[in-house]
Amino acid sequence: MSSEDDQPSKAQAELNSSIADLNIHNRAAPSPVLAPPPQSTPLLAPPVAYVPPISNNAPGFRYKYPQAKPTPEGVDDTEWNKIFTAADSRFYNKHGKNAKESEKYRIRGETYQLALRMLDEKREKNRLAEAGLLPVKTKKAPAPRKPESSATIKKEYSTASRDATPGGDGMTTTSIAEKIKSEGRRKAPSASASSDRGTPAPTTAKVPNPIPPPPKAEKPAIKKKGIAAPVKKQPLKMKTESTTSNLSAVKAHSQTPKTANSTDDESNDGGEYCICRGPDDHRMMVNCEGGCDDWYHCSCVGIDETDTKELLDRYVCPKCTTDKDFTTWKPMCRYFNVGNFLGTPACRKQARVTLDPPSKYCSDEHRDAFWEFVKSRVRDDDRPSMGGSLNQKEIGWILKQRGTAKEVHALGEKPRLPKKEDADPNRPVGLDYLTSEEQQEIEEIQMKKSTLEARIEGYTKQVELLKMINERAKKATQQPNLEIKDLCGYDNRLAMNEAEFAFWCNTTEGKTAFETGVLGPRTEETKSIGGIVSFPGQASPDAPKVSDALDNLCLRPRKKCKHLNWRELHNHDFVYNRKILRDELEKLSKAEAEIIDDAETREATKDYYSNNVTVQLF
Repeated sequence: MSSEDDQPSKAQAELNSSIADLNIHNRAAPSPVLAPPPQSTPLLAPPVAYVPPISNNAPGFRYKYPQAKPTPEGVDDTEWNKIFTAADSRFYNKHGKNAKESEKYRIRGETYQLALRMLDEKREKNRLAEAGLLPVKTKKAPAPRKPESSATIKKEYSTASRDATPGGDGMTTTSIAEKIKSEGRRKAPSASASSDRGTPAPTTAKVPNPIPPPPKAEKPAIKKKGIAAPVKKQPLKMKTESTTSNLSAVKAHSQTPKTANSTDDESNDGGEYCICRGPDDHRMMVNCEGGCDDWYHCSCVGIDETDTKELLDRYVCPKCTTDKDFTTWKPMCRYFNVGNFLGTPACRKQARVTLDPPSKYCSDEHRDAFWEFVKSRVRDDDRPSMGGSLNQKEIGWILKQRGTAKEVHALGEKPRLPKKEDADPNRPVGLDYLTSEEQQEIEEIQMKKSTLEARIEGYTKQVELLKMINERAKKATQQPNLEIKDLCGYDNRLAMNEAEFAFWCNTTEGKTAFETGVLGPRTEETKSIGGIVSFPGQASPDAPKVSDALDNLCLRPRKKCKHLNWRELHNHDFVYNRKILRDELEKLSKAEAEIIDDAETREATKDYYSNNVTVQLF
């Protein structure tokens, strides 16, 4: 631009400078500042804030809980997942941090309804915040500090203008304008003292502070939350009475109260552990050392937290447990039996088995208390025992006759007959001494057991049939001419009762299926088994003509079919019925063993009762 274009701007700057000087020296009302000349460049529109697209019911999105599906319309999947997790945490904390109870709410849909209400509340709060209708939270002013007595405070006045008190003795008020005028801006302000507003820098004179500021409280170090790793197991060492056993692979968290800024969805680490597939929610957890290396809540697997710290030696979860690999416990203090007998709180601490010699007690006090209890149960008189407690002489005689602990423990057991040399070692000896009534009762029990075993085998085959039908339904979805890919796949051969299923297993179709492990279509021989019987005069609908791969399968969409969840329902039915039958079979086996055992005991003690007289004393 030319020099002529610069003249108005220079004049404008000089005019503004003059007005500023008048305002400073005279403290008069500020004059209106002239507007700058219009710019030739047009004003640009304010930038529009970028709004990222939301992901609503996106395929492949992983919810923390399956019950969170579907995401409400217009809500982002990630935001809805957080809201649903916070709603689940409310039910979880309401029932004393019980994961099973919160799972029930999720299954019943109450968690989903609560999440919807929380979503509405959040939207209403955001709407009020945008409209400026929410009340502004003001911080409470701190209480004024009480001044100390005048005898302990030395009052000194500063020469700086901001330290002058209006109305004080010998003190005059100096305004900012007069301060600037008197100094005449002769001293250049320091860079560290001047502020952006051009206010005068604070005085550099050292003013003693009569009241020292209180010391700042050190903030505790914030521990970062993370996934605990299993601790290496330390070898057993010599432990004294006051030593507490350190349990490896145990994760314990203190119940820390939540702060005001914490939320329900921040009360866990978001992982999936345990049989409940819940998060690390600050409950005590144990690590499986059987192979899966997963963490389990003590409350979910039925382990007491105190026993976990004191007695648990090695934990193996149910799915990793085998005949050779299982959970092991440390020996418990023997005084536990005394507390259990008296109905008082029993000792559940580890016995000192690592000492030399090993001890069955956790401390010397419990050792002495145990034998004091034993002594209190022994009579100190000489009267013979008649079905009651023994006296001291009788106990002394027993200990002389039985020299080892094994022989003492064998006291009170049933006598046993020796096995014959040519007899089967697995055959009970009592079978040779059964009476006719006992023999008849044994035969009835064996007939019932045969019937139960056949029914159990039938339910086991029905579980195999369910697996074959499921595989057949999966292969049917791969047919090229099938329009519905997510079909129901139900087969009416699952509706057969026990008698019909037993008959079907003996047919060619059933034998071929169980021999090959592949289920084929219905044949003419078996179409009538478990079929629908029409009422008199009712027209039977003709079956649709489809390929053998789709024969006898329900081709409706899975979500619109009446056979919803047929896999889970039939599997639960077969497994539950098989469990009931196995319990009944176990009861019959116990009854049979008791009859045989009583026969052996009767034969082993017949000489004792023939040479001794039993006197009834009461």
